[in-house]
Amino acid sequence: MSHLPDSATHAWRALEGEIIFLDLAGDRYFRLPDDQNAGVVTRMTSGNLAGWHLPDGLALPEEWEEPSGAWHADDHPAFSLPDIARALWMQRRIERRIKSTGFGAVMRSTRRLLDQAAGRTVADTDVVITRFVRAFDQARLLKTAANRCLPRSIAFALVLAGHGVRGTVVIGVKRSPFGAHCWVQAGPVVLNDTWDEVQRFTPLLVL
Repeated sequence: MSHLPDSATHAWRALEGEIIFLDLAGDRYFRLPDDQNAGVVTRMTSGNLAGWHLPDGLALPEEWEEPSGAWHADDHPAFSLPDIARALWMQRRIERRIKSTGFGAVMRSTRRLLDQAAGRTVADTDVVITRFVRAFDQARLLKTAANRCLPRSIAFALVLAGHGVRGTVVIGVKRSPFGAHCWVQAGPVVLNDTWDEVQRFTPLLVL
């Protein structure tokens, strides 16, 4: 490979001396062979790309900040069956959309929907966030979150957006051993995961 993958459909980031790629169209992560990786790392970290590239139309949201802590809800959360049902329904809907329309299409439509919430005014953002942090956390008792961080996070962010709160969906990666993870932030605050878990990953794609 003498050139980088299509910049319109790929995200990539230099991480510990290696380039990690995310192919939105193919819904896959990959790296270059060792004999190509070193030269590409040099090109990316010495030029305008600065080691991090985002696909066309998916630039970093203005309100996003590097994560620096996690949301702390109260120890005795209220139980709302309608909110839990909505959390489960929305997550299932996102899972089906990813299968039917593809990863890239869901990423781009999610970004548009989240951006629409950015200009709305909410009386008490903290109340909305706490309400649905609880609901999605309680929904785990009925449907495991294992290997579902992506649809769960997109669903969570879209429910927040429906109530006027613009969160950011972050896909992060780690190099060795390779792993990928997804979470939602409000500013620098991680909403639906622990700080210990999130800081293991480097952001690659932010919606």
